[in-house]
Amino acid sequence: MENYIIETSNTVEEWNSKLARILIPNNVILSLYMIAGLVGNSAVIFIYGFKMKGNKIKGNKEERYFIPFLATADLCATLVCASFGIAQNIMQATFDNEPLCKTWWFFAGFTTLISVFFLVVIAVHRYLKDCKPLGKQMTLRWKWFALGLCLVIAFPLAGPMTHFYGSESFLNEEMKIYGRRCGRLSTTNKTSSLIFGGTLVLTAITIIIVLICLYSKVGYTIFVHFKYTKVVGNHNKTEHSRGGVSSGDDPYSKSEMSSFETLETPTAGMSSVYFTQTTTQQTETPVNIEVREKHVPKQSSRKRRRNKRIVHKFTLMFMLITVIFLICYIPKVIIMLLEASNTKFWEGFSEAGRSAVSFVYRIYILNNVTNPFIYAFLDKKFSEQIKKLIKSCTCK
Repeated sequence: MENYIIETSNTVEEWNSKLARILIPNNVILSLYMIAGLVGNSAVIFIYGFKMKGNKIKGNKEERYFIPFLATADLCATLVCASFGIAQNIMQATFDNEPLCKTWWFFAGFTTLISVFFLVVIAVHRYLKDCKPLGKQMTLRWKWFALGLCLVIAFPLAGPMTHFYGSESFLNEEMKIYGRRCGRLSTTNKTSSLIFGGTLVLTAITIIIVLICLYSKVGYTIFVHFKYTKVVGNHNKTEHSRGGVSSGDDPYSKSEMSSFETLETPTAGMSSVYFTQTTTQQTETPVNIEVREKHVPKQSSRKRRRNKRIVHKFTLMFMLITVIFLICYIPKVIIMLLEASNTKFWEGFSEAGRSAVSFVYRIYILNNVTNPFIYAFLDKKFSEQIKKLIKSCTCK
């Protein structure tokens, strides 16, 4: 032991500078993450939270309700995680501030978990709207409760990070010196470390499975909807060719239209089958009318189809966000599992290898950066407001 230099010295500083130079490309990427996340998510919060608030802009407010909350979580996660990654890269062997290290780990875990849990709440919301449109939906009170529950669950999951992560010394056998880095502590009990790591991995896997299951059902429902919409379109063309077009917005008779409209909502259950069976009847019993009034909103068929298209469009948007989340987080989950089983995981790589693994490990931040660009691409109202905002800024 006496042959090694324990104190932070010029030799350690030189070693740290060498490690930091190798990680400069990572720092450039993390800086881009931070800038894009700051600008993009701030624009989302401003536009969805203020410009589209209330009735200032016509549109489906219900579909955009969770977007400002998700953007806030993404903004915090991007700033905390990206800045933390840069600090770790710069102080690869000289991160000796224990309180700062533990605090950064906690907030990195806390903000990331909140963002992920918000995606689960959104998935449940989309499932209810698309697959159970006639059932109970999330009221404003339940939405606030769900968001609050995300904070409550994220806190105890992130809290133990202050125990298992911190500033720890590690050896450079070639130079025979010790440095200090901010990472998982090898001094903690291995069993408890595995339990904690396993809990985080199990939570991540559970979330991934839940998201896949919910959006699989949603995707199937949308597929069925578009399938029957195509049937309605073909029927419309047939009626036009025959000259049998009824007056008003609907090209079908009332009995025919009720059948197709109900088919657009496959989750209507028995009422869907009941309407289909009565399409050939010329008269309606009071029971038929009662069921129709209960399950079909009193709107024009064109407006109902337009609203359903809006619902499906936003659902597809959130599905794309979830797919990007899965792509970005699966590598992190795998590395977390390996890190939990081997406390010297990072020491087993060469300097170039550590740089590559660090990039893969932090690619999850991209999930918090890309969402504003998805909104801009798929939400016409948002893109219009972005153009107006840019125009007003350039004119000043």
